[in-house]
Order: sequence, then C-alpha cells, then structure tokens
Amino acid sequence: MTESAFERVEYLDHIDAITAQWERALAAVDTDAAVVPAGVAQLYFQDDQAPVFHPNPHFARFYPDDNCERSVLLLRPGERPKLYFHRPASYWYQPPTLPEWAEAAFDVETHGDDEELMKSLVKGVSGYGRIVLVGPAESCDLNLPLEAVNPKALVNRLQFARGTKTDFEIALLREATKVGVRGHLAARDAFRAGGSEFDIHMAYLGASKQQESKLPYPNIVALNEHAGVLHYQHYDRARPNPTRSFLIDAGGRSGGYHSDITRTYSAFPGDEFDDLVAGLDAKQRDTVAQVEPGLPFVDLQVRMHRELADLLVSFDILRCSAESAYERSVTDLFFPHGLGHLLGLQTHDVGGHFATEDGELAEPPPRFPKLRFTRAVEPGYVFTVEPGIYFIPSLLKELAESDAGRDVNWPKVESLVPCGGIRIEDNVLVTEDGVENLTRPVFDAFD
Repeated sequence: MTESAFERVEYLDHIDAITAQWERALAAVDTDAAVVPAGVAQLYFQDDQAPVFHPNPHFARFYPDDNCERSVLLLRPGERPKLYFHRPASYWYQPPTLPEWAEAAFDVETHGDDEELMKSLVKGVSGYGRIVLVGPAESCDLNLPLEAVNPKALVNRLQFARGTKTDFEIALLREATKVGVRGHLAARDAFRAGGSEFDIHMAYLGASKQQESKLPYPNIVALNEHAGVLHYQHYDRARPNPTRSFLIDAGGRSGGYHSDITRTYSAFPGDEFDDLVAGLDAKQRDTVAQVEPGLPFVDLQVRMHRELADLLVSFDILRCSAESAYERSVTDLFFPHGLGHLLGLQTHDVGGHFATEDGELAEPPPRFPKLRFTRAVEPGYVFTVEPGIYFIPSLLKELAESDAGRDVNWPKVESLVPCGGIRIEDNVLVTEDGVENLTRPVFDAFD
C-alpha cells in the first residue's frame, strides 16, 4: 500500500471508526483488552518454504499492508491502539519498513527479534483484567495471560461490523476494481487475439500489475466447456479448436481489499450464445437496479431465478411457462450457486449469514443452501451480484431424469453444452437511497 493512496482516503477516520467498533464489542463481552496478531506464514509439510503471507484480516483492517508478518496489535478501550512492529535484521529477505501512516495511527514499538517482541507484549498487557486473542494463536506466545482465544461472542460482533464499510474501505475497493478491470480488458483482448487460457491469464497479470500469489483468489480463465466448471482451476497452454466461448472470473487487490469480477464472451459475436450472454447481462443490470436499503438479499436471489426462468423460456431452452420453471426448481440446475456474497478483506467476506451482531443466524432457504449472503442490505455494504447460466452435463443428466426433462429443448441445450456457461459479476455498494455499481463505470472509463 503506497503513501500516495493514503492521501486520497480518510485513513485516520477509519482507524477511529473501527477502534470504536472494537471498544463496543469488547465492552459487550466484558473484556478489557485484545491481542491481535498479524500471523506468520506456515511452512509446507516437511519443507522450508511457505505460501506468500496474508495477514489476519482483523489485523489487516487496521494495517492495510501485507508486510507485517509477526507484528501484533494491542487494543485497549480508551487508549490508542499499540503496534508491536516486527522488523528483523535480515540479509536473506528485505525487512519491512514502517510506513508514516502507521506512526500517525498507532503507538509503535519496533522489535527485530520475535522473542523480544513477545516479552514486551506480555509486559504491555500486565495490569489488565480479561485479555483475549483474536487471530492465529500459533503466531503468539500463549504464555500471555489470556482469558480466551477467538471468543465467539466477540468475533461475531467484529464480523457483523465488517459488513458496513468505512469511506476508507470503499476507496480501497474502488482501487481494487480499477486493478481488476485493467486486467479484464487485457484478458478480453488476448482472447480475441487467439490466446490460450495460459496466454490470457498472463495478459491479465501483466495489465493488472499483480503477481499471481497476491491475487485475491486464483483467476478462473475458462474457454469452451471449462466455463461450466464453476471454480475451474487450470490454464491450458493450447487453444481449443474450435474456440466457442470465454469466461473470466478475476479480481484485484488494494490495501488488502478485493474486487471480484466476471465477464463472458462468445467467440462469434452475434451468434445465439452471444445473444444469451447479452440477455443475462441485461437481467443482471435490472436486478442490481432493485437494490435498496432494507432489502433482504434472499429476495434478490429469488428475483434473479424468476428472471432466469423468463430468459430460458424466451430463448426456447425451456418449453414451459417461466412460472412453472421457477416453481419446479428447474432454474436451480442451470444456476446452481448463490447470487452473491459480501466483499472486503476477503473475497467471500465474513458475516453474510448473521442476522444480528450477537451471531443470530439468518440461514439460507432450503432451496438455496449455497447462498453465502442472507442479511438485509444496508448503506455501506459492498457485495457481488453474479448470476449465471451453465450447461453442466451432470446437472443436465439430473434434469433429463426428472419430470421437467420433457419441457427442455434438448437439441438447443446440446448445442450450448460446448460453450460451458455464462456468468456476469459486478461489485455494488448500497447507498442511503439506492445502489452504486462500482464495476461498470470503470469498464466504461477504461475501455
């Protein structure tokens, strides 16, 4: 995270806001202080190498930079947050540098030795009553006088609060969107130029200026029937012949915050698959336009399935009424995942099933068990809206064996199976009076 980015956002206001959230949460569970470790990268089994480090999100919300391994925050109500910054003297790796914005936000102690840092932390918590740890316990000295590790009552409140983004977080999500869109446009151009999945993936990385290990999630770059594998994980080096379709689900990161964007293209503009992509795109836009404060996200899920039923009937894929297709759950076999999820420090951000800050759950409806988001949306929420239509052989087999199978235009479906599927995904922000699409204006500006 660069210094210049902090000149554009209200970072210190953000720190004040989330510190107040922690103080309320600690008071609610009668706790005096919290130790929040950034964490430490875990080595691969029987190896001296580890995955690229990603910090504890509870730490990252205060400290939006990945260069913080083994650092620890101490949060005490009524006091300024204290950062125990780990900066080892090393010639094997480049030591982290303490940014100026951190010095402005925290009381800071810098330690070159992990053991010394822990000793100072133990001293720092002395005199406090009930102390908890929130984060990966293995990265801290558990000789600390801890009342509990990741107490559920506290963590529930913290996760619920993360649903509402501060102005600082929204600014970083906007930046993450720009990163992702630059990559998407380059990927689209690489597809149109004849690139393989691997070529397209590399074009995305280059244009978005991201290293692969720092992506918010592994890019999904799928040609033809691979688009029907929801989390397709490979990058074929050879382009299929013929090439029919391209789906890319890929995002960007800024200060640890994620964007999550999907687009789908036909290899033959103007063909029926291209028309179906355009039809789903229009339905997605219409559904986004319905977002307003207080709307249960489950209502959007239901609405999208009804719209999808209408689309499948209008394209002569289903030969029954749209109402019948919805009521008999036929749409579930063409759209088997949820419509969206909260977005933030994690791509599938936490707290999506919480009805209250106490952790009371709003369970997904039995029909939609994969739905990751069931809360009523409120101003400051950022989430994805990502409908899909897929032609997945195992699900089509299930449909063919059901009573509804007689209402399917199977020759039409079989012609679309080699295209895999379609997904359109934008990231949206709930405002005081409606919704702002964070994704589409950036495509319009950059394309």
